[in-house]
Amino acid sequence: MYAFIPPVTTHLNLRYTSHEHTTCYDYDYYKTISQPTLFAVNNDKDEETPVNKQLLSHSDIEWRLRPPEGTSRLDRWKIKLGANILRLNSNELPPVLCPRGGRAMLEAYYKEPGKRKKKIGRFGFTTSRGPSSPEIDTTIRDIYNIDPPPLSATIAAIIYMFVEPEYRNRNVGALALEVISAIQSVQAVDFTVLVADDNGSGSLVRWYENYGYSKAPLMQDILGSPNEKNGIALISPVKIKQGFFDQCVVKWW
Repeated sequence: MYAFIPPVTTHLNLRYTSHEHTTCYDYDYYKTISQPTLFAVNNDKDEETPVNKQLLSHSDIEWRLRPPEGTSRLDRWKIKLGANILRLNSNELPPVLCPRGGRAMLEAYYKEPGKRKKKIGRFGFTTSRGPSSPEIDTTIRDIYNIDPPPLSATIAAIIYMFVEPEYRNRNVGALALEVISAIQSVQAVDFTVLVADDNGSGSLVRWYENYGYSKAPLMQDILGSPNEKNGIALISPVKIKQGFFDQCVVKWW
């Protein structure tokens, strides 16, 4: 049930939907292995820290990497069994391991002093290495002054980000971006993409830009938002700090 996913040929097809308190743009990744993947957007951002609200760090949060929402109970059981078998039979495992299927959900758990641990956020993203395109190659050259071999850069996407209202503005979203980028880095992904819909206010786009994302106008069409109809296309190189998984433990499955 587990594997690092190799690059595959894909075709993007947009289908609009909504995901609870976020706006999502779902894309079908029609792969040679015929497995659906999703692309989407986040509009749960952290802004200024409210009075008497402490910013959280990775040491405060327990991260759990899970199968994507919609996975059946039987499939979850199979995945958990496979994970336990791997742990028993392997002396060396990567810091995180993603299941087959091309996407996953990251959950954030936090324990307030004197209270029980609770889930405070969940974040959907793709884990497979989607192929490049001429628009992506040109975007990389224009923004980062990098000239990759044609169609060699690989991408993955953020599907949605949701933080419980009482825990917003406490750095949870920013921390989740770091974990997602680190996981996608382990999966040998080069860039993360998404479409940010803030109803034209610009606040969500600025929030992403503060965390290393850049506008990618040439990618509007391929990400399903021509003329910014469904939001602003953004891109960021994946990154992982040295020793990141020593300081940030992600429990998988």
